[in-house]
Amino acid sequence: MTGLSPGHIFSRIRGEFEQLGILGAQISLVYGGVTYRVSCDEQTFLVYRVNEVGRSRHHVPGWPVVLVSPDVLFEEGGSEALAEDHYACNLTIDTWLELISRHCRGL
Repeated sequence: MTGLSPGHIFSRIRGEFEQLGILGAQISLVYGGVTYRVSCDEQTFLVYRVNEVGRSRHHVPGWPVVLVSPDVLFEEGGSEALAEDHYACNLTIDTWLELISRHCRGL
C-alpha cells in the first residue's frame, strides 16, 4: 500500500472488515507467540500488542503496532527508531490483512 494516502488505505481496510463481517468487532490473534488485539470501526483500524502477565514489563500493558484512520498512518515497523526495538512488530498492513482474513475464514 506504499504511496497511498491514509484515507485510501483506511477505506481498503474498512472494506475488508465489512466483507469479513467483523467491522466494529475486536478479535484476538496470536502471531509468533504474541497476542494481538485487532479492531476496525468507522473511524480507526488498530492492531494492539498485548503484553501478557508474567512476561517482560516492556510497555505494560501493551502498545499499538498499527494505527490507521482517514488522516493517520502509523506502522511500528515503518518507524526506523521503533523498528530497531527487539519487541517491535515488523508486519506490514497487507500482512495483517492476510492474517485477519485467514483467521476469520478458519484457514
